[in-house]
Amino acid sequence: MINNKITAIIMASGLSTRMGANKLLLNYKNEPIIQYVFEAVKNCLFHEVIVISQYDEIKKISENYKFKYVHNKKSDIGQSESIKLGILNSKPCDGYMFFVGDQPLIDEIYIKNMIFDFYKNLDYIIIPKCKNKTGNPVIFPFSKKEELLKLKNDEKGKKIINKTSNIKYIEVPESMLFDIDTKEDYKKLEV
Repeated sequence: MINNKITAIIMASGLSTRMGANKLLLNYKNEPIIQYVFEAVKNCLFHEVIVISQYDEIKKISENYKFKYVHNKKSDIGQSESIKLGILNSKPCDGYMFFVGDQPLIDEIYIKNMIFDFYKNLDYIIIPKCKNKTGNPVIFPFSKKEELLKLKNDEKGKKIINKTSNIKYIEVPESMLFDIDTKEDYKKLEV
């Protein structure tokens, strides 16, 4: 295995406004949804794993995994705050792999494929893709650190992706990109 110096940043601060409840703690096969993300990340031997959240329940779960927890006091600002907190609390690394907490079907095989490809293309942003759909997680190289730190409000990494041609897409199954935003999405999981 490659000497992995990628920091995994799990963004789990969302307000779940469309769901009406904290979707990350919803039950899927007797576990909270976020735990599936934690399991996949744990099995990929990251340099460091940082969980950004505002929820005590997520803090407790992350402590069980011995992940570094960072409390997001400004989650109402938007996703840029989680991105910045992850980067500012990271040890020196080659890149940052940003995860969202609402992807219970995430697959560690494809996470490892993305990491492997990143080390062949250290200046590239690595994005999972199925047909014409892209999603998370995404790896940003260290060279994008300052641009990521300049994001504001609910700006996401997409703002940086749209300005660069150094992008490598990794084919993944459609299930890998499935995330839960609404009650309808949750029903599709076949709890």
